[in-house]
Amino acid sequence: MSQLRLFFRIFLFSIALLGYFTSALLILFFCGFNFNRARPYLTKVIARTSQIGLSVFNIKIKKNFTLINPTANYLIVSNHLTYLDILIISSFFPVCFVTSVEMKNTPFLGQLCLLGGCLFVERRSKRGLGGEVEELTRALERGLNVAIFPEATSTNGESVIKFKRPLFQAAINSKARVLPICLNYKNLDQEKVSLKNRDHIFWYDATPFYIHALKLFSYSTIEAEISILSEIDSTKFQDKLELSDKCYEAVSSEYFNIVV
Repeated sequence: MSQLRLFFRIFLFSIALLGYFTSALLILFFCGFNFNRARPYLTKVIARTSQIGLSVFNIKIKKNFTLINPTANYLIVSNHLTYLDILIISSFFPVCFVTSVEMKNTPFLGQLCLLGGCLFVERRSKRGLGGEVEELTRALERGLNVAIFPEATSTNGESVIKFKRPLFQAAINSKARVLPICLNYKNLDQEKVSLKNRDHIFWYDATPFYIHALKLFSYSTIEAEISILSEIDSTKFQDKLELSDKCYEAVSSEYFNIVV
């Protein structure tokens, strides 16, 4: 029964992905393949596709929201545990994600990221960091939501890793509001996420994506929680170190460490 359910879900989501690729390519065509011009529309496509994906795979999201300005754009800062993080965040916000050049070069996932309007950084080298921060700054100044995972990797769920600081400079340069988000994964088929089953949902080791995804999406129900925390005014901070630490404190205080 689970295999039949998985096949049906993959079939439905494949149709959604076909629509995603088609819509994204049409948007790029009409925007002259200018990603800067296309990003506001691409983020809306990935938001809708993410909503469909959550529904298809029966991913239930509990929402803990503070009041935010619906007309504002943000540098969104979140902890990072799995590829589902992207579906969850983008289902609430049209957003362009910042991810690594390594991900860009990953078959299939790289194409998904590129057509979703992602911004790419080379985490293995600091040589191009200034240009990357400038690109994020321009995106924020154009009114886009930009999301970063400042742990710089997905983790095993035991704790929130101390945030890497360089990309926070973009918020200071653009005087953007910063919106911390905390993601917690609660249950897999009504069984609490623990050390015993965390590898079924957290994607942090060398397991190939398709193997991990097939196992995860065979679950009947996945339950997660998104906490939208109080926005932070970047103009009140002198430098990126102070801003990064403030965001880390906010996110880590809401995260439930997987220790048993």
